[in-house]
Amino acid sequence: MYLNQDCIRDCLKFIESDLAFGHFLHLSDFLESDNLNGYSEQDIKYTLMKLSETNFLHSTPTIIENNLIAFSTGMLTWNGHKFLDTIRDPEVWSKTKKVTNHLESVSISLLSEIGSKVITNMIDKNL
Repeated sequence: MYLNQDCIRDCLKFIESDLAFGHFLHLSDFLESDNLNGYSEQDIKYTLMKLSETNFLHSTPTIIENNLIAFSTGMLTWNGHKFLDTIRDPEVWSKTKKVTNHLESVSISLLSEIGSKVITNMIDKNL
């Protein structure tokens, strides 16, 4: 299964914007969100499973027979916020994707590194 980079970013943005402190988002919240309606159920489920593995979320996935059947998250972790802060800006995200488009595979850590370099270049141009 392919890990959709745009879905990663949009899921993190959805969590940050729609999750109130002390509350939880559940799988149905992601599947029914207008912010994520451009993605298939399979893309969303797979992305949530992988985000949970990266420790970007304080989450509880329930997986049976390689299928995410339940999911809840209470917040982004420090690393989740750090990654999202790097790629949140649409211009930074666009330039980051432009750098990586010709590559067959790009890790989340590489996306973060490239995003940081894009931001640094943007800052240097404005100094």
